[in-house]
Amino acid sequence: MVVVKIADQDVADKIDTQYVETQLSGVQNIGIVFVCTREGEEEDDDWTDDAGFRHLVIRLPYEEVFQAKDVQKMMLMMARERLENQ
Repeated sequence: MVVVKIADQDVADKIDTQYVETQLSGVQNIGIVFVCTREGEEEDDDWTDDAGFRHLVIRLPYEEVFQAKDVQKMMLMMARERLENQ
């Protein structure tokens, strides 16, 4: 499992990719990209690369992340939900 983020600078420190990666360490051949930006609420664009590695895009609600002190639980919940529905 590999977890990365694309985030505006003012919320980037709140998005703890290491926490999610540690909590879901048993998941194989999956990458998660957390996106948290002020712009756009586009659809999640998941993809599978040539090696068969599945990449899930999870868009975090910018305003909620901006106002929250801790978003780890929300991130983990969203990741688990997407993994169950993939």
